[in-house]
Amino acid sequence: MEKVQIEKLPYTKERMGAKRWEEERGESVQIAYREEIRHLALFEIRKGFSRGNHYHERKEEVFYVVSGEMRGLFMDMDNFEKEEFLLERGDKIRIKPRCGHLFYGLEDTLVVEYSPQVYDVADSYRIDFGKEVEE
Repeated sequence: MEKVQIEKLPYTKERMGAKRWEEERGESVQIAYREEIRHLALFEIRKGFSRGNHYHERKEEVFYVVSGEMRGLFMDMDNFEKEEFLLERGDKIRIKPRCGHLFYGLEDTLVVEYSPQVYDVADSYRIDFGKEVEE
């Protein structure tokens, strides 16, 4: 699906750009590199709960899984193609406009979200993934 890009951030300290690495004092993550950010959020999805279930006409969103594991369900609103991914710590997910998305917590999961556009409630359209949400 062209409207969803999933990247496992490389586990290295030796390159420019988005990456993650572990040190004795803890993990460091450079989530964004040379990207404009006008919206930034952090949210939790508890095990057995979901977030999303919508799409945006104009807003592009990027998510980074800080910890935990979740299912990501995606639907291209132009052709109704659906795709599902298992998402885990270290995954960066870029969602283009007109792509429905829903995240379902397989365990307690912490996620950073950012966007080059500001959040506009009028640009959020509910959709129904139906029974696909259930584990």
